[in-house]
Amino acid sequence: MYSICTLANKNALHDLKVFLFTLNYWNKEEKPNLYIYCDSVIETFLKTQTYYKGRIFIKNALEQYTNYDRKMMEALPGKEFPTLFGDFVCEKMNLMNWVFETEQHTLFCDADICFLGKLPVIDTSKKLVLSRHMIREYDEKRFGIYNAGFLFVGDKTIPNKWKTYTKSSSFFEQKSMEDLALEFKDSLDEFPLQNNYGWWRMFQGKESVEVLKSKWSLRIGTIESSNIHVEGKPLLSVHTHFKTDDYITNEFNKFVLHYLSKFSKMKVFVNFLKTF
Repeated sequence: MYSICTLANKNALHDLKVFLFTLNYWNKEEKPNLYIYCDSVIETFLKTQTYYKGRIFIKNALEQYTNYDRKMMEALPGKEFPTLFGDFVCEKMNLMNWVFETEQHTLFCDADICFLGKLPVIDTSKKLVLSRHMIREYDEKRFGIYNAGFLFVGDKTIPNKWKTYTKSSSFFEQKSMEDLALEFKDSLDEFPLQNNYGWWRMFQGKESVEVLKSKWSLRIGTIESSNIHVEGKPLLSVHTHFKTDDYITNEFNKFVLHYLSKFSKMKVFVNFLKTF
């Protein structure tokens, strides 16, 4: 079992609750070590949380970001990068360096990942496993081929190399993942599309929204995941904020919850997600 790591300040508290609950829900038998970079608000929450029953390792390393949202951070100068937001997203690399003090490999997930099945099977001999955006070419050129919110790292040199590449990136830590992919091409793999399925994959996809929605289906009897399938295989995770004012994200959430609500076995799960 590989470890998992994420980072969250107080603005991500609702996301983190979903993350912890769903991670625990689908991985009842074997739970990975979970490493979290956080601020004091999240640290206090984690010390009393009952969502995740596995081992959690906490490091308060995000206090300097606690009173800012993304828009505010993008308007403020950073210490290591041009903006404070640039500093914030590169805490992912600092987090991984901390994890590698005790672990050999780790799956980094943004805190707004919602698990819909067991953790993916990963070839841990690979040094890098990335998740494609699977979006239209125009947006891919702007935001990157890969999504920086879901990646497996099995080489302790990668975090610092990623940070170095990010210093010349055209879009924060995301576009620089293409440089990483090129450097580690001989030990690179990619997650299937049933992992880290974000709203962008549906609403910025290379096919129409209607065509992409038609690739979703329900299959009764799945034990290790919800009954949602995409292109005939179980959907294992979605990347979304369940508490948001963003219209497109909410449309995506409604679509996911519509499918989840079809089966009584998912009632507890769905009711939990609807509280956010």
